[in-house]
Amino acid sequence: MSMLTPRRPVVEARIAGALYVLIIILGAYAELVGREGLVVAGNPIATLHAIATHQHAFRLGFAAEMATNLLAIPTTLILWRLLTPTGPVIALTALVFDLTQNTINAMNAWTQFVPLTLIPHAADLAALPPAQLADFARLALQWHDVGFQIGLTFFGFGLLLEGWLVVRATYFPGWLGLLYMFAGVCYLGNAINFFLGLHLLLVPDMLFGAFIGESAMALWLLIMGVNARHWHAVKSG
Repeated sequence: MSMLTPRRPVVEARIAGALYVLIIILGAYAELVGREGLVVAGNPIATLHAIATHQHAFRLGFAAEMATNLLAIPTTLILWRLLTPTGPVIALTALVFDLTQNTINAMNAWTQFVPLTLIPHAADLAALPPAQLADFARLALQWHDVGFQIGLTFFGFGLLLEGWLVVRATYFPGWLGLLYMFAGVCYLGNAINFFLGLHLLLVPDMLFGAFIGESAMALWLLIMGVNARHWHAVKSG
């Protein structure tokens, strides 16, 4: 049995859906509670104090982000296997985009952990004033945002390609592919806004659109899986 050919596509699809739901939940926690939830805008000292006070939540946020990187690997591979019959080259290209994003995010994770190493009163930091430590910590979180956006740029292109394959596939509903492509457009729009400094007010709406598109795909995979008869017909054809 080839690695490109799932033995039970419906089961694999539901496994991918369950993992995808976990990724969304953990990613939301890492962003809203473990990281951005402790940032005090324009006040690095207050931000580092919040992290020091709520170290447990911050560490859980870091662990949640690392877990999303781990869970994304099998999820991506299963999606690749499911979509390969519809377009092998496009599916492989999307796989490379997704794994590139995952690699960037995993390598970038150290910048999120840095503030924990800069909390004042540690013996190794006695020579540095608290204000300087706070500036370093806030800078690390800003670097994390840059790396995260770079990763999401690759992810956005991956979603566009995978969404197109879902549209073409007869074993998924076409509207699901359109929503997935829309999620990719939202991530790319957010990246353009970030890197070009456009400061568009639509950014929260774009991120919500990405959440809708990804959630739709995750829930469909988890609940419905794929149309196995159509999947096997496309594979055999």
